[in-house]
Amino acid sequence: MRAVLSDATHAVLVVDDDPSIRMLLSVTLTNAGLRVEEASTGEEALEMVLRRPYSVMLLDSNLPGMSGISVLARLRADEATRTLPVLIVTAEEEVDARVNGLQHGADDYIIKPFHPAELVARVRAQLRERAAWAEAVRRRLAERAAIAAALCRMHPEISAERTANTLCAELCELRDLAGAAVVAFTGDDVAVPLGLHGTPPSGLRSGVPLPPGTAARLRANARTGPWVETVDGAVAWAPFGPADEPLGVLALTGNGRPRGPGAATANQLLAAAIDFAAVAGGLVTPALLAGGSYDARAHLADVLRRQAFSPVFQPIVTLPTGSVLGFEALTRFSDGAQPQARFAEAAALNRGIDLETATLAAALSATSRLRPGCWVSVNVSPSLVLERTVLPQLIETCPAQVVLEITEHDPVEDYAELSAALAELRPRTRLSVDDAGSGFASLRHVVTLEPEFVKLDQSWVTGIDDDPARQALVAGLCHFAGRTGSTLIAEGVETAPERGMLTELDVDMAQGFLFGRPEPAGTSY
Repeated sequence: MRAVLSDATHAVLVVDDDPSIRMLLSVTLTNAGLRVEEASTGEEALEMVLRRPYSVMLLDSNLPGMSGISVLARLRADEATRTLPVLIVTAEEEVDARVNGLQHGADDYIIKPFHPAELVARVRAQLRERAAWAEAVRRRLAERAAIAAALCRMHPEISAERTANTLCAELCELRDLAGAAVVAFTGDDVAVPLGLHGTPPSGLRSGVPLPPGTAARLRANARTGPWVETVDGAVAWAPFGPADEPLGVLALTGNGRPRGPGAATANQLLAAAIDFAAVAGGLVTPALLAGGSYDARAHLADVLRRQAFSPVFQPIVTLPTGSVLGFEALTRFSDGAQPQARFAEAAALNRGIDLETATLAAALSATSRLRPGCWVSVNVSPSLVLERTVLPQLIETCPAQVVLEITEHDPVEDYAELSAALAELRPRTRLSVDDAGSGFASLRHVVTLEPEFVKLDQSWVTGIDDDPARQALVAGLCHFAGRTGSTLIAEGVETAPERGMLTELDVDMAQGFLFGRPEPAGTSY
């Protein structure tokens, strides 16, 4: 899907105190196929951009009250509007005035009187640049999601070194990464690179301990959290393991020369390191704790025997009020293993149902400490549903109504059989399809299984307030959900602008860090 839609989808905000100028600008842009809204003061314009996103703003430099430059300064100081393209419209031809506007963050200038064709051309130039930026972000997110999915399907190799090398090779499939490294802390002043790929940070050699001073500095930095170094090109470091005593760090290096819109900035590199460090830790940590060798089957048996996991719950709220309707139960493993990786490993060892059953029992038992009247949503695989004997016994003991989440990332061999098994669990349960818009079956799960809830994958929610392509997709899914009698739940909502856009698109419910992080039952919910 392209990030560029028809001109009619782009909203342009015209800000001018002169009604005749506003009309001229609006008519010119409307005739060119653009949607136009108007504001007569800077204060009104700032209120409008808080309520909905705009693709471009045409801003009069000589507004009464709050000046155009003051409006521009406010826009650039706000994270939500910092990248909004702003074209200053002015009668001042002096170079100093234009330089002042550009220094305050203006993207372009239009001098009165202007030719209509020039006005339209300049606005469309900003739209093209914004669309190219959005497409680059979308592509990067899609690539990172694909790499994350590949990592989650990995299971640890016989040694930490082989696991680390495989992981680094997978990460270097990202176009904006030049190299990756996993470094383990094996003593107070001992740090050993376990795995390297591509062009890792200078001074790292696989299996060769770092100098004691370098190791001590690396470990001290890791205790304070992720960081970026830019001495010989950007290198992002992110620790994994316990925060007070990390077991190692993941290092990512960016390309030395930007390769167009896909090249990573230092901040983007750091974000990727933070995202993937948790996965790296989940894959490498068991082998490190086992002294360098790893028996996956024995370790999983130990996890099950010791019940080395605990449930946490994230609220699901209604939009736009934020009232809590239910909770999603998630699992956290005591050794820090990434949940998706651990469940994938269990499935590969033919112990998937055993692990699902144990973690599900722990989650349902803890629901008695949740807010009364709320339902609890639990992730279940089609394989567990088709067992037919396990789920009914567990659900029978749960005081809350249970919502079964079937992920779209699990293939379904026989929909008729799965539908029959789910029907046997009614009316004590409701059904939700997870990760809509991605996965094996696309939307076939929704059409065939007829769930009460459809969960919108986070990849389509992140940045939706500033992305017409995501807005169009979610609007289509809202219509689709309504026609199929289901309720849409947006996952991964983290910002107020994302919430505002989802509300405007008539999404019914949401969950994400904006409303609450996963917490043990009874902690704050």
